[in-house]
Amino acid sequence: MKNWWRRFKKWFALPSSDKWLLIQATVVILLIKLGLKLLSFKSFKTVYAHCIANPSAKNYPTSYIKQLVWSISAVSSALPLSILCLPQALAMKFFLRGDEGFVLKIGVANPVQQFSAHAWIEKEGKIVIGDVPNVSYVPLWDWN
Repeated sequence: MKNWWRRFKKWFALPSSDKWLLIQATVVILLIKLGLKLLSFKSFKTVYAHCIANPSAKNYPTSYIKQLVWSISAVSSALPLSILCLPQALAMKFFLRGDEGFVLKIGVANPVQQFSAHAWIEKEGKIVIGDVPNVSYVPLWDWN
């Protein structure tokens, strides 16, 4: 109960712009999660491509990108669902549509114990969201 009360107090202490970003992130992440569950991957890709189609080029300030990372991470950890790397990366790509410099990458790692896959967003070779320390993923696919 105290955990919810703490979150409640934090929510009301946030500026309205942060609250709005958290609400947007929640809606986008839930829609992406629902789409990934209900649609075939091919159908999801088609719908998602339509949603991020944006003819006007944009250049997002670093402060906005940091706020997006914060909001997507906060929502992903607060929801009672398992929001893994792919929905987070897809949400980030959705919010950053219009800047083709952001690339969603999907890769694999084959450590001794277990094979794993991961999704992340990069811009100019730097990971924006989805960095996993001490694990090196080999990119297999760039989802532009």
